[in-house]
Amino acid sequence: MELQLRQATKTLMEKREENILVCTHVDTDGITSRVILEELFNRLEIEGDFKFLKQLNMETLEDIPFKDYNLIIFADLGSGQISLIGKKMEEYNLWGVRDHSVIVLDHHIPAQSKIPDNLIHVNPWSDNLDGGREICGAGVAYKFAKSCNPSYTDLARYAVLGAVGDIQNLGGSFIGMNREILEDAKVRGDVLEFPDLQFYGKHTRPMFVSMRYFTDVRTDLMNNDSRIVNFIKRINEKYNLEIDPREPICSLSHGEKRVIGSEFLSRCNKYVPLSWVKYLPKVIFGMSYEFRGETVMTPLRNLEEFSTCINACSRYGDYKTPLEVLKGNRGKYYNRMLYMLNKHKRNLFKALKYIREEVEIIQRDKFQYFEIERDKIEEGIVGIVAGMSYSIEDVDWRKPIFAIKERDKGYKVSARCPKLLTFAQDINLGDVISYASRKVGGIGGGHKFACGAYIPYKEDFIDHIENRL
Repeated sequence: MELQLRQATKTLMEKREENILVCTHVDTDGITSRVILEELFNRLEIEGDFKFLKQLNMETLEDIPFKDYNLIIFADLGSGQISLIGKKMEEYNLWGVRDHSVIVLDHHIPAQSKIPDNLIHVNPWSDNLDGGREICGAGVAYKFAKSCNPSYTDLARYAVLGAVGDIQNLGGSFIGMNREILEDAKVRGDVLEFPDLQFYGKHTRPMFVSMRYFTDVRTDLMNNDSRIVNFIKRINEKYNLEIDPREPICSLSHGEKRVIGSEFLSRCNKYVPLSWVKYLPKVIFGMSYEFRGETVMTPLRNLEEFSTCINACSRYGDYKTPLEVLKGNRGKYYNRMLYMLNKHKRNLFKALKYIREEVEIIQRDKFQYFEIERDKIEEGIVGIVAGMSYSIEDVDWRKPIFAIKERDKGYKVSARCPKLLTFAQDINLGDVISYASRKVGGIGGGHKFACGAYIPYKEDFIDHIENRL
């Protein structure tokens, strides 16, 4: 990857006075990639056009005027569509033409394809590094920025946020290049890392609410506030503590967190297969990542919650708000983000109610799925709803789940599985959905525990999922 980074840096410097377009994805990883590249361009006094892409396919490539730009950069997308980019370059007679170059900065598994001489593909998989765990798209963008100027370590914080947004701390902490990037951010004092519980909402939810929605293991505490309160009460009596379940997890001492985690782990032991027990600590204990400069008990302090705020905007097509908040422009943009976050929560509540009351969960031998009518749930939140569906009693938490939403043309598919299932059975949903979607003429991919696809029809797709799993 270092060789490709040097080539990409050289190409950018050679074309800095020419027409440049930067295309990035729209999730947390893609938007943080955009912030890094925008800041890089500002510092190098390079003018460029920037564009967000929900996905990269022949249709969206048609909207990119290749001939108008001497350099096009794709960030957090492109590796799986190298052949499509190559076809488009060939169509415009740009294959191998030095005046027109393409740089792909991505971490997704690359498609095997012939690469034009004037396309530079920067991807960790080329060095046998795991782009699903060791570095994210924003991490690759950060490495590119640092290749341009090693002093730009203040941009590392965005790459850490991108990695958290892509759940690359799946095992509880970062490894590989993510660890190196994190160290850059920690040395500057921008990011804090410390041992913590792996419940969501450490700064913004009462503790009992964080525990209510824990779905990596289904226990008798899930969706049962009174049992959670009694659980905390018994811990207080047993250890002579005064833990208030109404306070957020961030208010607990390290010792109190250890006690709650240990007691919760003991409770989980009763609900999982014996062979899974050894993986329980990885879903209960882990490292937390916070921005030192953000206010405690706000949605922007903890990086996991910050990522949710970004998604609450971007999944509804609002990319400007998170972009401005990330750049430090608060005021109206922060207020807008909070408004979108509340709207997002309401939509998720409605969507989950719809799944619980009106949708059949169809069980197959190795997985389960449900179908969503065209106008019932917004397309941007289908994956989140699939993950949240593990709180529904009819959903088997020991199997992956696929949500299939009808579109005007074809279907959008999102797949999820609990982290514990990923560890215990080494499931790779990204591989499964890529294979099954390809078999029916669609396109898909993603990570081991969270992925998606667009397919023209669903019938054979379900059978291909079964076969691959």
